[in-house]
Amino acid sequence: YMNLSLMKKVVFIIITFFCIVACSSNKGQDNLITIPIDPTSSQSVDWEQLFDTASMQVIPLETTDQSLLAWVDRVIITDTLYSFSSDNSIYTFNQNGKFLFKIAHQGRGPGEYLVLDDFYIDEDNHYYILDNNSFKIIEYSPKGEFVDEINTGLFGLAFTKISNDLWAIYIGSSKSPSSHCRLNYFSKQERKIIHEFIEISDNELNWRHFKDNNNFIPRDSKNLFFTYSLNDTIYQLTEKELIPCYRFECGKHQMPQKMLKDSYNDVTDFIETIKNHDYVARITPVFLTNKEIMFGFQYQDNYLHSLYQCHATTIINHYRNFLGIPHFSISTRDAIFPSGYQNDYFYYLIDPAFIPDKFKNAFCQAHNLSQLDENSNPILVKVKLFTRYP
Repeated sequence: YMNLSLMKKVVFIIITFFCIVACSSNKGQDNLITIPIDPTSSQSVDWEQLFDTASMQVIPLETTDQSLLAWVDRVIITDTLYSFSSDNSIYTFNQNGKFLFKIAHQGRGPGEYLVLDDFYIDEDNHYYILDNNSFKIIEYSPKGEFVDEINTGLFGLAFTKISNDLWAIYIGSSKSPSSHCRLNYFSKQERKIIHEFIEISDNELNWRHFKDNNNFIPRDSKNLFFTYSLNDTIYQLTEKELIPCYRFECGKHQMPQKMLKDSYNDVTDFIETIKNHDYVARITPVFLTNKEIMFGFQYQDNYLHSLYQCHATTIINHYRNFLGIPHFSISTRDAIFPSGYQNDYFYYLIDPAFIPDKFKNAFCQAHNLSQLDENSNPILVKVKLFTRYP
């Protein structure tokens, strides 16, 4: 038999071991920042109380036969350029809104793409296009000339660069022989997938197909995050890991996991099903700053805007003085959500037809614009949030 002293040592070692294991397994969960969402608390907000109109700048985008934008799918803002994907092409303007060039190389040959699903601009202003029909990423020079391409074998919906070698490619629920996971790290050097995250379940194949406003979220030059539809977590991306950082907590309005694990005929069947419930759905897009999180989400038949700031979430259903225009009142369902965030500025892409006629003159006078021609390109509005705490 063990003596009493030895038995105490054994028990202490066992308890210590299980404490260490428990702490290790909960480490990621303990560091999660919870973002509370109560859709029933939505309110009308004065836009000028959220955004600093003194910081506001308006950039008209030059309109020519070559630069005319149709529906804009994606906006990328760098220190020197504004780029837009529209009509299966990329249009690039300088900081003053002057049109520079267009990338439109549709086809099946080298340097050509069938469908522009997403695009990316690196620190050297090289352009990359993701074409899921051809399973490839195509690289172009800062002037839009073909440089190189790689075949990933993935039906990608969105992508971003993790390092000089690694691409993170989001494939939604489109399983392929190459991968059964939503997020894949593809090595350009090794020409293969080297990391896979978030397995796609069989029940999702028929219905869980959504094109999100943004999946990859750069908070700054060093921190990159990832999220996707019907998911309550925002992850930070590193070269080897997917780290949970933020979690949306919706209380009784949280969509149950059981509902996501059920089978549906298609995406329409799923959408019709959730209409009968009061769940928060499709949190997209999401923008992260060092101190705030701005996001939108679907609730019942409405689309609500939200700002997480000072450990609290303001849910917005209506704006007063929208875009700093006196008496311009609009619901969030009809309002415009920011298209991008960079260097402390949020960017709105505004079609001239969006601003009601009775407010057009006042807006033009306030921002030294000659006129708002409804046949012209959109205007870009950049503005800073008010900082609520140091």
